[in-house]
Amino acid sequence: MKARGSVLALRAADVVLSGTAASVGAGVLLARKLRRAATVPTLHPRLLVINATYSLSVLRARQSEHFATHRDLAGYFDRVWSVHPLVGAHPGEPPGAGVGAPTVTPLNDVHTMIEGKTRRFDGLARLPYLNFTLAQLELVLLLDRIVDRQGVGIVRGDPYYSGLLALLLGRSNRRPVELRIIADHDAIYDSVGALAHPRLFHRRAVEQRVTRYTLSHADSVVAGSADIRSFALRNGARSDRLAYAGNWSMINPIHLSEPRERQPLEDEFGLCARPIVVCVSRLERMKHPEDVIISVAKAQARHPHLAAVIVGDGAMRRELEELCEELGVQDDVVFAGDRDQRWIARLLAQSTVIAAPLAGLALVESALSGTPIVAYDVDWHSELIRNGQEGILVPYRDCEALAAAICALVEDQEEASRLADAARGAALETMQPEKLLADERSLADALLARRLGGPEPGRLGQPSGHRVALRSQGDGVGPAGTRC
Repeated sequence: MKARGSVLALRAADVVLSGTAASVGAGVLLARKLRRAATVPTLHPRLLVINATYSLSVLRARQSEHFATHRDLAGYFDRVWSVHPLVGAHPGEPPGAGVGAPTVTPLNDVHTMIEGKTRRFDGLARLPYLNFTLAQLELVLLLDRIVDRQGVGIVRGDPYYSGLLALLLGRSNRRPVELRIIADHDAIYDSVGALAHPRLFHRRAVEQRVTRYTLSHADSVVAGSADIRSFALRNGARSDRLAYAGNWSMINPIHLSEPRERQPLEDEFGLCARPIVVCVSRLERMKHPEDVIISVAKAQARHPHLAAVIVGDGAMRRELEELCEELGVQDDVVFAGDRDQRWIARLLAQSTVIAAPLAGLALVESALSGTPIVAYDVDWHSELIRNGQEGILVPYRDCEALAAAICALVEDQEEASRLADAARGAALETMQPEKLLADERSLADALLARRLGGPEPGRLGQPSGHRVALRSQGDGVGPAGTRC
């Protein structure tokens, strides 16, 4: 009983101390805001992006620095700060990466990576709320100085924790705030019960309130697909502040290279003589990577030599390995883990079939590889892949249909080549780099031109292009029904 009382007392002290620290930090920000109130901020073409997707160590391990460096829009922004606020919150990061002061790492003359930590001091392990609050306060105060002193013109985030930080910095410095949405998290939650930030929000109701607050207060909300646009409107985004933008610039240029010119990989897994199904995906429940394993096992009834390579990592890895053993395909399915983009581009180009249960930009990379694609008819997939024209679409979570489509592509190489060529052509046509770059710059122009507190801007531009100009990228999911 004593021990329980000590734990409760420590937890209460942790909450009180973290609240006190947050109040002090808020006071510092308020004082800075009042000091700046007499001056009119100058908005330079400079961008600060808060995004908790990839830490710098992960980007470098995957050779994916382009994920950050594409944000200057081919020289439109003369300085860009990419901020990962929550290093230490995700598995796969180096030991100790989430402890300490924020780190500032120049990537080149234009781009700088800033990483906030989830814990400030090792010695505060027993006071996790205070430790987290101190780490985040130090990050926020650093970013506030950068926005003010460096003349940052646009602050960008997402509808969740990054959006709260973006709104705090934007309102404190009278800078426009843009939120970008890459997934329909309503659909994700309905399908698999996954929260966007489970370690921060814990409850669905809290996440929904945060989403509605950030979307309703942003100066611009940019959606990547029709589904995501609907998600934004359902959650409070104003239609006159909602815009489309393609995500072509996030794709590493290596995927644009001609597939035939990509150097073949060495036979690392001993699969060279076998037909290979490749899936590039995070191993998370919302992505349903298990469906690829089930479908390959079913397809082996017609093609016993069929093998699979799954690229990516995540929380389901051990569960998927056990599924392979259960289905007797442990010698036929390779888990390649996280790989760099050059390696992935080469693998995609020399595989037999690409399977995409639920893909973001990986679907575009697959289409550019010159390899036939079978995908679920879910989320934005049909915006790029039309059934029978650029690939094969099958009903969501229908593993029998997925297996049959894999077999059809293995058996009919002529049809497979036709679909693959059409998919690459559609991807190249849809991307239209010059058009989409101009659209992105127009969105930035509109934000830089407005002054908070001034007249409302007109309806934000809605870029147009072939089909939906790559309005897609994310982890949205479709109906929750399943036949697997």
